[in-house]
This record gives sequence, structure tokens and C-alpha cells, in this order.
Amino acid sequence: MKEINEIADWINEFSNEIIGNIDQESIDVFNFLKTEYLKSDITKNFLFQFVYRSFFRLDNAGLTPEFKTEYFELLEKNRNKKQFDFEKNVKRLFDFPNRKGQNTLQFSFTSKMFNMIDNVMPIYDSEVAKMFGFSRPYNPEFEKKLEKYLHQFDIISKGYSEIKKERLLTGTIELFDRKFKDNNLSEMKKIDFIFWSAGKIQNRIDKVKNNEFHTKV
Repeated sequence: MKEINEIADWINEFSNEIIGNIDQESIDVFNFLKTEYLKSDITKNFLFQFVYRSFFRLDNAGLTPEFKTEYFELLEKNRNKKQFDFEKNVKRLFDFPNRKGQNTLQFSFTSKMFNMIDNVMPIYDSEVAKMFGFSRPYNPEFEKKLEKYLHQFDIISKGYSEIKKERLLTGTIELFDRKFKDNNLSEMKKIDFIFWSAGKIQNRIDKVKNNEFHTKV
């Protein structure tokens, strides 16, 4: 696991590449989704569902229509809850097998649901996990796998809170705001976008290093 100061230093060093890797469309689509979510019953808002599935790549995960229907039902049901029960919702989605008939722990998609309800909470995905030096838990036991995911998620949440408190990404966030004027995003959502993009940049750097290593070998 990487220390948050180390991660922040790396992000600030590559801030131009990281912010340059984020496009206006992504900002606009997220704001559209948030606006639609706040003003409508999204179980009946099929445009919202279509854009959401595309934006968060829900249609690329081999999930069934039944899973997606339940997913949006949960997103709607949880909108006014004072506290999002992460474990309860991820277990509920586990009950819906994918197209291969497998019951899967959809932690990342649950975090995206959580973030849409209250984007003060971070999104967990492979790019963000990579920035913290985490790998995907592969334990076959549901409870142990979920426990590891929740542990990683807690560290990411605390890391983001420390970034805000200590102002570790001030320059990078200012660069974000200069590129995306009047973006209407919370500070936490900006950090979400920055970490997602940083993970993408890190993957590219790692691929170049690996290619150079294999060429030398």
C-alpha cells in the first residue's frame, strides 16, 4: 500500500497529463446524471439508465437485465437513506447471477451507486485501486472477499479525506478548475476524476516500462 503523500506527490508531478486525459464530455455526462437523479424516479427514467450504463460501463460486465433492473431499483430506494448500507446492497446484487450463471461480487458498481447518491464518497475501481497499490481480492469466499474490498475502500476514503484536509492536491485541482470552468463538481468528485485519470496514466507508464524491459531482455 502506498502512502497518501507519496500518491499526491506523483499526481502533482504528472498533473498536466492527468488533467489532459479528462475530457469535457465526462464532466458533462456526470452532471447530467446527477441532475436527472435528483429530479426524477430513475426506475422510470430510461434515458438516465441508458446514459448511466454507458458512462459506468455497466453494459460491458456480462450482467443480466434482471441485475440491471435491481441495480436501478436499489439506486432509487437508497436516495433518501441517511446511511448507505454498503454490505446489504452488495449482497443483494450478489443474488443476481451474471450471463454465465455466476454470482459475482460487484463492489465497484456498488461504489458507483453509493457515489451517485452522495458523491462525498469515493468510487472504487481498478484505476483508483492501482494508485493505492491495491489489487483485486480473489478470495473465493464471499465474506472474506467483501471484507478485503471494504478495507481497501476505507483506506481510499480516509486518503481522500486527508487530501482535502491537508490540501495535498491544491495545484492539480486548480488545474482541473482552469480547464473545466463552472464544472459544478464537489471537491470530492474532482478528486474522483483525478484519481481515475491518474490510474489510466500510471497504466500507460507501466506498459511502456514493461515493453522497454522485454526489449532489453
